Amino acid sequence: MRKTRLAAFFAVLLLVLASAAVAGCGGGSDTTSSGGSGGESGGGEPLTVGSDIPYPPFEQGKAGNYTGFDIELIEAIGEKIGRKPEVQDTSFETIFRDVQQGKFDAAISAATITEEREKAVDFSNPYYLSEQALLVAEGSPFKELKELEGKTVGVQQGTTGQELAKEEIGGAEIRPFPEGPDAVNALKSGTVEAVVIDAPVAENAVEKSGGVEIAEKIPTEEDYGIAVAQGETELLEEINKGLEEVEKDGTYTKIFKKWFRAPPPKAVFSATHEAE
Repeated sequence: MRKTRLAAFFAVLLLVLASAAVAGCGGGSDTTSSGGSGGESGGGEPLTVGSDIPYPPFEQGKAGNYTGFDIELIEAIGEKIGRKPEVQDTSFETIFRDVQQGKFDAAISAATITEEREKAVDFSNPYYLSEQALLVAEGSPFKELKELEGKTVGVQQGTTGQELAKEEIGGAEIRPFPEGPDAVNALKSGTVEAVVIDAPVAENAVEKSGGVEIAEKIPTEEDYGIAVAQGETELLEEINKGLEEVEKDGTYTKIFKKWFRAPPPKAVFSATHEAE
């Protein structure tokens, strides 16, 4: 009888120990899964990213399903540095102030690196080399910026296109719109007689919208950069390192070809920028 009870005691003890081991494994699994894809890409803190959406082909889509060249690029950079980007839509007019004030860790939004903007933020190395374009209705008589004196010209508010139009078109009414597609729609409806906007956006509008054409491309030697708050040296170095890695392993070229159906210019791979 005593041996039977002793055997039963050890059997119960083994069962308790086995249950505890199983529970321990289950707890470890829960911890891993709670990290989400951020854990899979290195376990770092999420990277909150501001972007003005829509601005195709750089950013487009709806909340929870954003896509575009900029979006896929920052996701690829995030994977390299172990931080999952969380992209949030914001106004381009306030995007640099948002970064400066800590609303976002970074911003990627087809943003040209300028001295004025660097008063609020620091920029990464250039990830895109751009120029401006004059977009007009199909069959329009306007072929150059200088022909638009005294006319109504649409731009997106807060952009380098707006600054270019102000500087180059004397006597024109420069009408700003909150979003780039708003300016294009105003052109299609006849509200404005032309639009000055980034060349890739103009090309996308010609292809996807119809009814408009590019009258002139204006070389401006603009470089797009990813913005971070001034003094965020470590984050800036991380982003530059991630950008360098996606350029070297072919990821950048793959994304570029997907959205622009052409190989990227070689100059982008050697482009650098020193934060002010």
